[in-house]
Amino acid sequence: MKNVNMNLKSILAALSVAVLVSLSAVPAFANTEKKAKAKNVPVEVKYIGSNDQSPVVELSLDNESGEEITVQLRDMDGYVLYSVTSSDKKISKKFQIDNYSLEPIQLKVAVAVKGKIQTEVFQINRNRVVVEDVVVAKM
Repeated sequence: MKNVNMNLKSILAALSVAVLVSLSAVPAFANTEKKAKAKNVPVEVKYIGSNDQSPVVELSLDNESGEEITVQLRDMDGYVLYSVTSSDKKISKKFQIDNYSLEPIQLKVAVAVKGKIQTEVFQINRNRVVVEDVVVAKM
């Protein structure tokens, strides 16, 4: 009888530990849901064309709330290429990036809203394709 009581106590202790562990994990799941619902400012970088073999890109973002935001555009070495603080609902700026090689260009865009910083990295790849179309026609 004493063995049965000891086994029952150990089983109940194990079950109570399992219940406590599962209950303590629930707030952690709720915390990740709140982070997933946090609003991000949609940032877009588009290739517009080239000027003297240098790519021209357009940085645009929507500030739907109209709050004051700070936008910084940096290269991967950390040099600030552009910085602005604005409360406009639509921000759009064109940039010519001086890069004459075919190496990929990486740009880091940081948007700060109420002290929260959102960072995105964009890469610009350029490929050159030469097409020669020769047509022979009978006259």
